[in-house]
Amino acid sequence: MTYSLGSDEEMAEAVINAFHAANIDVFDKPTELDDWVSTDIFETLHWTDRPVFLSTRIWDQRVVLCAEEVRIYTTGDLE
Repeated sequence: MTYSLGSDEEMAEAVINAFHAANIDVFDKPTELDDWVSTDIFETLHWTDRPVFLSTRIWDQRVVLCAEEVRIYTTGDLE
């Protein structure tokens, strides 16, 4: 599932919105986004200087972030 960031959308907000778009209710999870990744890194990366991709696991899903979008790969996508 690919979620495109809005023009003024913060990356942490985009990650949450991407999970909602993928029909994954993160508010029912026992952990928060900061438990999976330090969201401070989103603000320190220079997303526009060159192509930057950040790949990590969040809420047991593979997530790839770049300046324009958040991609969530569910378990079925990886098989």
